[in-house]
Amino acid sequence: MGNALSYHSFILGLICVAAVIIVFFYFIYRKNNKLHDIIHFIRSPQENCTTDLRVGSVMSSFLWYLIITLLFGISYHFVDLVLFNESLPSSSISDIQTMLPLGVILIIPPLLEETAFRLPLKRKRIFITLSITAITFILSAPVFSTSVYEIVWQKPVLCAVLAIIFWFWGYKWIQRADFRIWFWLMTILFSILHIMNYDLSTLSFSEWERIILMEAIKIPSALLLGYTRLKHGFFISVAFHLLNNLTPFILKNFI
Repeated sequence: MGNALSYHSFILGLICVAAVIIVFFYFIYRKNNKLHDIIHFIRSPQENCTTDLRVGSVMSSFLWYLIITLLFGISYHFVDLVLFNESLPSSSISDIQTMLPLGVILIIPPLLEETAFRLPLKRKRIFITLSITAITFILSAPVFSTSVYEIVWQKPVLCAVLAIIFWFWGYKWIQRADFRIWFWLMTILFSILHIMNYDLSTLSFSEWERIILMEAIKIPSALLLGYTRLKHGFFISVAFHLLNNLTPFILKNFI
């Protein structure tokens, strides 16, 4: 009975916290122009919007990106701690930490992922081709039984073949697609393909559950990065992504 009461109290507590957060964001949404613009954009994303490089606007976007990313991240880790209370399997990011300099480790994942999932939100031929090349590089890891960042000769060959196909023919299919579908597809793929960072063959069912949940909560931050890419430009979205990855490293090593 005690365990059941604790579990039910935990669920009730989560519902109350979620309700408070929703009400909090609702009132801010009514008062804050930047949050209002972000929500409006996510509800109806536009490919050809005016680029906004004003420092205040970029900093405001970054602030909301951090708030939303941290909010969902902390919520996930709290739930994971209560329900599982054990460490996650190591990812390929952990593996390359022993092989490459810190600067390279911090730069490569954001640059690769932004090229794959945010660069083609402006559906130019070259952007689509580069995106498909990056996505192929990520997806080829299980095909060739390697980690995501491990390079074998088959990977660049496959990437080159797909790049040629999309440069000459494939880009037209993507340009004709409804932009809202394309925007959401890139957002969801960004979250799902993070699962490729783990050795899937060694995961138990509970580890699958935890990793899927952990990657699913990245959807809100992926939406913010999509907004950033289209409103502020590709390199700003890379910078946001890099700074977000840098934050836990700083907290872990210097605080």
